[in-house]
Amino acid sequence: MKKNVLTFIFAVSSLIFSSQLSAQETPLSVGFKAGAGLSNYRLRGDMKSLKSKMSFGGSVGGFIKYDLSSNFAIQSGIEIYYNTSKLESPTNRSSDKLKSLGVEVPVYGIVQGELGNGKAFIGAGGYAGYGISTKLDGVNLYKKNNGTGTTMNRFDYGLAAIIGYDFSKSWQINASYKFGLADLHKGMGGSMKNQGVSIGIGYKF
Repeated sequence: MKKNVLTFIFAVSSLIFSSQLSAQETPLSVGFKAGAGLSNYRLRGDMKSLKSKMSFGGSVGGFIKYDLSSNFAIQSGIEIYYNTSKLESPTNRSSDKLKSLGVEVPVYGIVQGELGNGKAFIGAGGYAGYGISTKLDGVNLYKKNNGTGTTMNRFDYGLAAIIGYDFSKSWQINASYKFGLADLHKGMGGSMKNQGVSIGIGYKF
């Protein structure tokens, strides 16, 4: 009887230990992140008469990461962003703030490695975005108006890069850069492509 009890205790202990170990070694992780950043627009053609200055914004969202190995991973997620940029006209010395709200889905290929008590990582990839609202002087540029129709495209895409450090199995800091490739301006003769940098924190569950 005593032998059976000891065997049972050993089996239960082994099961608990193996379950904890497998949970620690699972390649899939999800988390929450938030950040603040600066963004503006790269203007070409007829749009070069304006200057787009970087202004503050922020983002919040979730991410999912799959470790292919101890040194390589794939990371994606979804983010809700709020970006602003000050548009200035040197000719008449006027300025207006462009305010954008939208959703982005980035995808990164990650290279990672142990550094100190945590893990450093760097990644590159791309993103796709959808604009919910972009306003200039209170006018939504995604909506049609009687004079010019819609002014801006809702859909965006581009290149993206990220770098960061995992302090523990939960908390991390990160910095990212996005370089838009889509022309967001619908008018002829000019182009308008976004770019932005951000820093943030993340928490993995």
